[in-house]
Amino acid sequence: MKKKTLLIADDDQRMHDLYPQYLGDLYEYLHAFNGVDALVLAVDLVPDLVILDIVMPGLDGRAICKALKTYPKTKHVRVVMVTGKRDQSDRLVGFEVGADDYLEKPYSLEILARSIEKQLR
Repeated sequence: MKKKTLLIADDDQRMHDLYPQYLGDLYEYLHAFNGVDALVLAVDLVPDLVILDIVMPGLDGRAICKALKTYPKTKHVRVVMVTGKRDQSDRLVGFEVGADDYLEKPYSLEILARSIEKQLR
């Protein structure tokens, strides 16, 4: 059975190291450190799920999510937004642009793993 592909879109190198360490070899991983690269990778390689930080250089996560959800080739890609933004309005905007889940930092890696599992069912 083919492994599902996760795109980690975050400007923090620690997240790129931490997520695969915790999630292990259950998934294939793609990595983007800015918004432009994240969008290009997602459109070119169409991952099964994007773990998307909101605050990134180039394009922010909301713009990326909105683009992915409106483009026919990627509209089915699941998006889990992760952010330090805690305002209810930020959460609402995340869902308005198409996020499938929204996790506020700090969150446990177990919660992230459960969200990924749920989204990929």
